[in-house]
Amino acid sequence: KRPFFTEGAGFFQTPENLFFSRHVVDPQFGMRMTGKAGRWALGLLTVDDRAPGQSDPELGDRAKIGVLRVQREMATESTVGFFFSRRTFGPTSNQIVSLDTRWKLNANWVFTGQAAHSSTRDLNRNRTSGNDFFAEIRRTGLHANTYTQYLDRSPDFQSDLGFIPRVDIRQLKNVTGYQWRPESGSLV
Repeated sequence: KRPFFTEGAGFFQTPENLFFSRHVVDPQFGMRMTGKAGRWALGLLTVDDRAPGQSDPELGDRAKIGVLRVQREMATESTVGFFFSRRTFGPTSNQIVSLDTRWKLNANWVFTGQAAHSSTRDLNRNRTSGNDFFAEIRRTGLHANTYTQYLDRSPDFQSDLGFIPRVDIRQLKNVTGYQWRPESGSLV
């Protein structure tokens, strides 16, 4: 069940899933520090992964991984956060820098946004970089619920440690629903 990764996993969460611990397959050593002080939350993780060295030993015996997440609570139920991750294996590397926010506008409306930038170096030492933008405005009420979501990932965005199933996408999604709730009677 990998308690090293599952305990305190919420400290590393962002709107876009930039850290998916299952990408660390065979760790031998690791250090994790998570905690909260006042309005600040901190998550720091560094770990090695022997799996890449087992499949390609010419590049090295293990990948080196580091993840940092800092989040600050602002107004009521609102946050601003920073995320950084880096994975290196031999001459290859991938790093992500991201800023995100969750802003509760009032009792019913919440805005969530994230901007991430990736920088990747491949086996031939060629560099690519890409961006990932996510924005959502959501209304939740007793009867009416709606959200509008925008997602924009460039073709060269790469997150070796995240769970990003598709890149090179621009997507606009809108969902609206209504729930009928009887105010009295045997069915509530």
